[in-house]
Amino acid sequence: MSISKDLIDSYYSIKFENLDQESVTASRNLLIDCVGNIVASYRVDKNEKLNKKFIDSFSKETEFLPFFLGMLIHRLDFDDTHYGALIHTGSITVPAAIYSSFLKKTSGKDLLTSICIGVELAVTLASVEKHMFHKKGFHATALVGPFSSSLIYSYLNGYSKNKAIDAFGIAGSFTSGNLSFLNSGDNTKIIHPGWASFSGCKATEITNYSVTGSESIFEDDYGFFNLYSNVENISKKIKTNIDDYEIKKVNFKPYPICQLNIASIRLLEDLDIAIDTNTIDKVTVYLPEDSYDIVALDKESKSNPQSSYEAKFSIYWTLAFYLLKKELNVDSFEQNYLNDTQISNLANKIEIEQIKHTEDAASVKGKVEIFYTDKRSKVYTEKNPNNSIIDSEKVLNKFYQNTNLPTESKILDELINIQGSDDAGKIIKGVISECIKEY
Repeated sequence: MSISKDLIDSYYSIKFENLDQESVTASRNLLIDCVGNIVASYRVDKNEKLNKKFIDSFSKETEFLPFFLGMLIHRLDFDDTHYGALIHTGSITVPAAIYSSFLKKTSGKDLLTSICIGVELAVTLASVEKHMFHKKGFHATALVGPFSSSLIYSYLNGYSKNKAIDAFGIAGSFTSGNLSFLNSGDNTKIIHPGWASFSGCKATEITNYSVTGSESIFEDDYGFFNLYSNVENISKKIKTNIDDYEIKKVNFKPYPICQLNIASIRLLEDLDIAIDTNTIDKVTVYLPEDSYDIVALDKESKSNPQSSYEAKFSIYWTLAFYLLKKELNVDSFEQNYLNDTQISNLANKIEIEQIKHTEDAASVKGKVEIFYTDKRSKVYTEKNPNNSIIDSEKVLNKFYQNTNLPTESKILDELINIQGSDDAGKIIKGVISECIKEY
């Protein structure tokens, strides 16, 4: 018995009726958040060549549609995160689900179920050991994405279990994605989920051409875990059964920045008082030690980012921006802000004190100490952090901001109630088309 077979047997047995209400809500909200991110990315970035390619693929439902959908969902770094697995889940599940619903009439119940099991697989693969892929220099979202996308595509399009297992083996040849962007400031990261979504769907389609894949892709000496991690005896460590659905632990992003920066800024938003930046002498951020190398290492460079992506991965710049502007949204990373010396000067006043922690770094409550010019100092700590994907009100509020869609909208009502539809793809296509038509 192989890991692939155990996983397929387990996930293929899941039907909508097996999902609890919170998992259904989480699946629907993840879909809504991803659709909102697609629209925001399309209207904000104004990349005419990419947007034109997307529209062409979207209208013709081409095989490259999962690539563009995954890329747009992730392009602003505004998509969700599962803190334990340290992956973005929507950008490597929702594209395959949407694409499949365009190719074949799909019920809302089946669509939401596929998203739920896709997230389950992605989290399972990325959670065997803490940060195991990142430690080797790989982007975990990109590595596990081909498998989750392949599972969803196989599930929704009625592929046999044997073909789904073959598809896993083929997907294992498509896994890629490194973390070099952290050092160079490039934006290669935005294509990782798109490539994972495209290659996962394609891996399943390739099984139609009498191509087979390794059934032992996960445990083989030259298989996935041996190549991309230091995990040993993977067969004894990976969980192939489902105890409770991981999608309920997904968190949406309130700001379009690296997840490891969010807690420090979120606590400031919750304050009842306004902080006058002219009175600040120094700021100390108590940062989880696992976060340091990603968002705080090389202060000089991170306080003066040269690109929006560098800024999103800087605790110094993002915190300084929020303190000065009292907001942080998809419009906050334009070049004029990157050149703003007032922001960089305040960023240089921010220092880091690393703290030890037992929970996942992104789950640690934010803590910031501000030292004022009059010799006072004040410690601010988060009281009740929560960005759960289950919080429908917050997810919908973000959707409205991303899409500029009126709150009273028939097509949005259809999306919210998609589980009752017998043609989910028609609803999704209608929402996206309506939201982007004026841009």
